[in-house]
Amino acid sequence: MKNYLMIFFSLILFSCQEEITLDLPQSASKLVVEGYIEPGFPPYVILTKNQGYFDPIDPNTYNDLFVTDAESVIVWYYNDNGEKEIRILERIEGLDSLPPIYTVSVSDYDFLDENPSPYEFSKAERTYYLEIKWNNDTITAQTFIPKATPLDSLWVEQSETADSTYKCDIRAVYSDPADQQNNILIKSKRLQHYTFNEDSCKSKNRPDFPLQLVDAGSDILINGESFETYFPRPRDNGGFPNGKYNAYHTSECKDGTILERDKDIVLIKFCQIDEPSMKFWRGLVRQAGTNGNPFAEPANLVSNINGGLGVWTGYSPVYYLVPIVKDTTIFEQYTPKIGDIF
Repeated sequence: MKNYLMIFFSLILFSCQEEITLDLPQSASKLVVEGYIEPGFPPYVILTKNQGYFDPIDPNTYNDLFVTDAESVIVWYYNDNGEKEIRILERIEGLDSLPPIYTVSVSDYDFLDENPSPYEFSKAERTYYLEIKWNNDTITAQTFIPKATPLDSLWVEQSETADSTYKCDIRAVYSDPADQQNNILIKSKRLQHYTFNEDSCKSKNRPDFPLQLVDAGSDILINGESFETYFPRPRDNGGFPNGKYNAYHTSECKDGTILERDKDIVLIKFCQIDEPSMKFWRGLVRQAGTNGNPFAEPANLVSNINGGLGVWTGYSPVYYLVPIVKDTTIFEQYTPKIGDIF
């Protein structure tokens, strides 16, 4: 009798199954803009195409995303006479390991010069306009470069939460100006970082590239205050930054050889940006903080691009070069080279 009942209920259950096919809408093709301008350096723009969430990924996907056939990319501001000061951006390839970018011509700026003169077109307290023509569309954006606000100081101290004594944190004190709204963006990268291969008993310098996002937000809760903060290292696999930096230390190889590993050297980029740009970068930080959590509330990034996606950001940065040596304090600002801004 039990066997008959099992067969009966199985027939009922299986007869209730219905195959459902979801006809998901195809994502509309849009231009994704990643554009930047900061004082002293030429503007540059990276263009890609958006991709559907369920689109297949193969070895050609990465290269196929880049847009190299824009009809025109121009940047301008209005001078004191109300006239446009225009720069036409050209597609340039082969700048180290950068993807194809649109920037000024090599006759307008010497990218190979170790110490080029400041690029006078790009200055703080100006609004810069971007216009891109591609695929019969006109994509526009604008951004304002605020005044830079430096940190009071930075220092290196041994991490209280790491399991190794050579693991360090970068801490800082910042005094927020009370007379202006400040929207802060922080990026960092290790210009020097030695990895260790136990099998070959070798150490190799593997610097970060490009600059990694640390945090972004407004001063709404700390306006006019002076406070202490710290800059965690962005993780290699993405997600919310919580990493440490390495001071000088040694590692032991399998044969007992002791190998010296030099300290990390870190570039901190501490920026003021306008509010529309901040909303984009803050959203990116929040999405990274979910770390792929399927129960996190989904949200689209806020874009300041009209007719496309992405962001056009005017940075007003202060750079600091921080060697990871315990109890080292940094007050001096660092003058970046062209390769440092990427």
